[in-house]
Amino acid sequence: MSETEVSETEISSADAASVVRTAFREIFSGNEAPFGEHPGLHALRVAFPPMLRAFPDFSAELIQQIADGDRVASHWIFRGTHRGELYGIPPTAKSVEFQNLSICHVADGRILQYNSEIGWMTLLRQIGVWPPTRS
Repeated sequence: MSETEVSETEISSADAASVVRTAFREIFSGNEAPFGEHPGLHALRVAFPPMLRAFPDFSAELIQQIADGDRVASHWIFRGTHRGELYGIPPTAKSVEFQNLSICHVADGRILQYNSEIGWMTLLRQIGVWPPTRS
């Protein structure tokens, strides 16, 4: 029988860049890129800065985390206020709260593979750009 672990924590925008630098291995694969723009670790390095500029008060609350062998499943809630441009969308000053579900493959204490589903549609609805307006 495998060991299961559940934990709770919070990450702020100030911590996010450090998390990417220290938690992920250089040899990394995953789908963590907005709209599939970039693969792997490069995706995180490319995706995080625009998110942090758009949501300078960004926070991530870990709701639940379950580990089984070398796999870790996590349920996060991301929060922030849209105060900067986000992929061409001007700031709206609207508060957002959207979820992330991820599964990681961990090796030698670092993340080797990271696959997640982020609530992009929820985020876009909350800042008022989805559904698109008809001309």
